[in-house]
Order: sequence, then structure tokens, then C-alpha cells
Amino acid sequence: MKIFVKTLKGSHFPVEVKPEDTVADVKKSIEEVQGSGVYPAAQQMLIHQGKVLKDETTLEENKVAENSFVVIMLSKTKVSSTGGSSSAPPSNNPQPASNTSQPTLPVTAAPSPAPTVAP
Repeated sequence: MKIFVKTLKGSHFPVEVKPEDTVADVKKSIEEVQGSGVYPAAQQMLIHQGKVLKDETTLEENKVAENSFVVIMLSKTKVSSTGGSSSAPPSNNPQPASNTSQPTLPVTAAPSPAPTVAP
């Protein structure tokens, strides 16, 4: 079956896949079609219907059907030759290091009473 991969630059390209293909297989196919210099499989993140697809799942499990669109994003390089960047996954809200752990509340949650934490 054919699916379309949409880039963040607004372009898209078709990829021939099978429903039983894993997301990792699809990433390898994209790398072969587009080139490892453009979309290295190790850095690809594929998103379908707002959900980041996990490498070990199949297209069928993720309900990716014929002529579906999948959005592709590239994550930061995990291996750094300069050693200047962190190998930790990117975080939207960097947390300062502290000895007390406090629960984090989702930003979109309705206001609720804050849990009391003993000093």
C-alpha cells in the first residue's frame, strides 16, 4: 500500500509499505528513498493522527491505512562528535536539580487544589 510522508517544510512524498511493516521498517524505507543524509532512520519521528509512532509497533496497529498521511520530524543527533550537546531526549520544560521531588501537573488541566507537601 502507499502512504504519504509529509515534511515540516510542507512537501510530501509517497512510500510503498505493507500493513504488517513496523514503524522501524518504514523509517528505513524513508531513509533509502530520501537518503541517509536527509532523513537518517535513527533521527526520524513519525506522527499519525497526532500520535508519535513507536518503532516496535506495526502500521496496522497504529491504524495507518492506504493513502494515509504520516508527518516526519527529525530529532536532534543522539551521538555528538563534539561532546557539547546532551544525549538526553529533548524536554519541553527543563527541571532544575533539587533534592525535593514535586509532582508536575499538566498545563491543560483545570485548576485543582494543590497537594500539600511537608517542608
